[in-house]
Amino acid sequence: MGRRLLQLLSGAGLSCLGLVVGIAFGLILTPYLVSSLGDASYGIYVVASLFAGWCGLLDFGLTTTTSRYITRYYVQDDKQGVNEVGSTAILLFGGISFLVFLASIAAFFAASLWTQNLDPSGELSWALFLSGTSFAISKISDGVAGVIRGSLHYELTGGTTLVFRFIWGLVTFGILYFGGRVRALCLGSGIVTALQLLTYIVLVRHSTPSFVFSFKKFRKDRARELLGYGFYAFLAQIGELAVNRSDLIIIAALMSSSDVGRYNLVVVTLTSYFNSFLTEASTWETNWFTRSVSLSERGAESGSQKSPVKTAPQNGKRLYSEDFYISKDWITRVSIYATIFMSFGLIAIGPSFLERWIGKERLSCYPALFICALALGIYRGASEVNNRALQGVARHKIYAYGAIVHGVLNVVLSVVLVKLGMGLQGVALGGAAPGFFIWYLWVPMIACRILGEDARTYWRRQLRATVIAILALVAPTLCVTQWIAPTYPRVIGLSILAFVLYFPTVWKLGFSSQERAVLISNARSFMRKAGTNS
Repeated sequence: MGRRLLQLLSGAGLSCLGLVVGIAFGLILTPYLVSSLGDASYGIYVVASLFAGWCGLLDFGLTTTTSRYITRYYVQDDKQGVNEVGSTAILLFGGISFLVFLASIAAFFAASLWTQNLDPSGELSWALFLSGTSFAISKISDGVAGVIRGSLHYELTGGTTLVFRFIWGLVTFGILYFGGRVRALCLGSGIVTALQLLTYIVLVRHSTPSFVFSFKKFRKDRARELLGYGFYAFLAQIGELAVNRSDLIIIAALMSSSDVGRYNLVVVTLTSYFNSFLTEASTWETNWFTRSVSLSERGAESGSQKSPVKTAPQNGKRLYSEDFYISKDWITRVSIYATIFMSFGLIAIGPSFLERWIGKERLSCYPALFICALALGIYRGASEVNNRALQGVARHKIYAYGAIVHGVLNVVLSVVLVKLGMGLQGVALGGAAPGFFIWYLWVPMIACRILGEDARTYWRRQLRATVIAILALVAPTLCVTQWIAPTYPRVIGLSILAFVLYFPTVWKLGFSSQERAVLISNARSFMRKAGTNS
């Protein structure tokens, strides 16, 4: 695997652990948050969070773009390129941060003028301003973190994410415990975000000592390069937003407010955790594929960095190095195994967890959750790797188009199915059906042509990995159906047992003996290095 890949994987693991910490705090603190703030103030807090989320569109895809281009020049040992791209990107993020700050000021005055009857305390105005300002700070932080990730030090950003998610959970609890309100929560978020930015500034000196930020290193051609690449990532963000955020709007317009609440708690919450976990686990792949291509361009020998797969595609149409296809092979298989298992968790264990967490009366949404979870399990694993590979070679235009088409079809089909009387299941199917055809069938075929990968090789891998994952779920399914109950100890215990039963089958059938030997060897090497460093 090599040291660089182990750093990337450890960083992804830390990021996922940080997400788990964030989810755990969210699940534990949400009931406490609602009871401490009350329904009205909690609604204001949610609106402020949504405002910051919509400001995320102003990212213009630069978060992914920055680390990708830093990796490209870092691998080629182009210090000038690293400094120019890094400085240009941070200044662009600074411009985005300024725009978000202006939007926060505008939101403050708009809320002050137009919501006085609904919110005479002025809490909403300040919540919008402070939440927007916190997000503005986070954009600069994303620029600095992009330089760290670009230099392939994901373990530093992953560790920082883990620490500050834990800190934010404790800060939230402390604010609520001492009687703080929405304004205090938003201010606390801003302070924690500022501390995270300072941490990244310190870490970038350690990870990339050759990088020196300077206003003089801003280059218009670099800015055009970054924004040109980021444009399609931005289109993909819009498409994903249409898929993930439009459902509640459709339900509110065509159904009832109670349906909005039930769908949000059951379907949106759990599927967003699913997608967030997959994103955290796969972000590093863009940098890995970029690194592979950059080494090829540089003419460097990358044989020592090969991943543990026996053979690469032999169709005579390969456009990149053998290492590129080898990496894509085993990363895709791992991703399929992971997403199918997570889908199983939502389908088999989700109902009992939801019944214990928010009550049995909201389980009428379970059929909609089943539809979404099944679709995500089928297509998200391979589609995420395709997206990262396309980003790595700067050919991700097709992914952006797919996201836009998915977003449009999701809205249209959901409205039609609701009108036909299918209710919440129609909303879920409106996103799942086009998602399957776009990400499981259409985009992979085009991606194979773009990446020079044999389509038959792709589908053999896809179908074989899916069959192995399904076989590995037989024992976990029998255990869960027999022993599941709506209690936290039973839910947690069976989740662990399901993984313990699932992993050995995937390990034995999903990887060759050579691959297992290499993985074990590298895992031991990583543990020795971790022990030495500690």
